[in-house]
Amino acid sequence: MANFEDFIDALKEGAKEIARETFDGFEDQAKQDAEDFVEQSKEDLKRWTKLLAQGDINEQDFSDLVLAKKAIAEMFALRQAGLTLIKIEKFRKGFINLVVDTAFDVFL
Repeated sequence: MANFEDFIDALKEGAKEIARETFDGFEDQAKQDAEDFVEQSKEDLKRWTKLLAQGDINEQDFSDLVLAKKAIAEMFALRQAGLTLIKIEKFRKGFINLVVDTAFDVFL
């Protein structure tokens, strides 16, 4: 079975790329917000990726579970930096999609 830490590392790298594409000069804040989301969701992500890898839930179930966590992705550092809500939401959606896609790549 794939390593959960590999999954987390891939998320962090992917978040940097999304931040570079979405923001100019606010990559550190975006990285911090992504890491905060991962930390707050770590136990759930660990449980869900295990279920996904074992075939106990399917891709749609996993995607639905992660999307339900979207609300806790507060993006506090980005809001503190004064970025527009549209850009913050674009990053949030991109990051949530990254979580789902990375899980499929790593665990399936």
